[in-house]
Amino acid sequence: MLVQLIYASVVADSSAAAVDTILAQGRRHNEERGITGVLCHGYGVFLQAIEGERAAVNQTYAQVLRDARHRDAQLLYFGEICERNFSNWWLGQVRLEKLSPPFVLKYVERLPLTPGQLCGTSARAMVLDLVATAAVAHR
Repeated sequence: MLVQLIYASVVADSSAAAVDTILAQGRRHNEERGITGVLCHGYGVFLQAIEGERAAVNQTYAQVLRDARHRDAQLLYFGEICERNFSNWWLGQVRLEKLSPPFVLKYVERLPLTPGQLCGTSARAMVLDLVATAAVAHR
């Protein structure tokens, strides 16, 4: 059974090198486990959607909760899906700060973005909109 999980966390180190390391490790991990998804980062926040078999997604989220690079992780959405929304990416990337503020403000009340501002419905709508508008990059 395929599931999708979306969480937000505070970034412990938002340097380009730290984010690049997370992306590289995440891509390897996701490919090994058959997980696809997207990592949105910016404003000191990670917003990540992951999808795959239930056990693999749950194990991956459990690792995030133990990872010191993420603080105050909050589960925003978890549900069964019939097909993948991020099938083109083991771990796609979106730099939130490169998006126009009006785009981000469709889903949150104010900037800078914080994990507490996001609800599951708006977080899911935002990541799906990013896919639809081709804002997701592989690198």
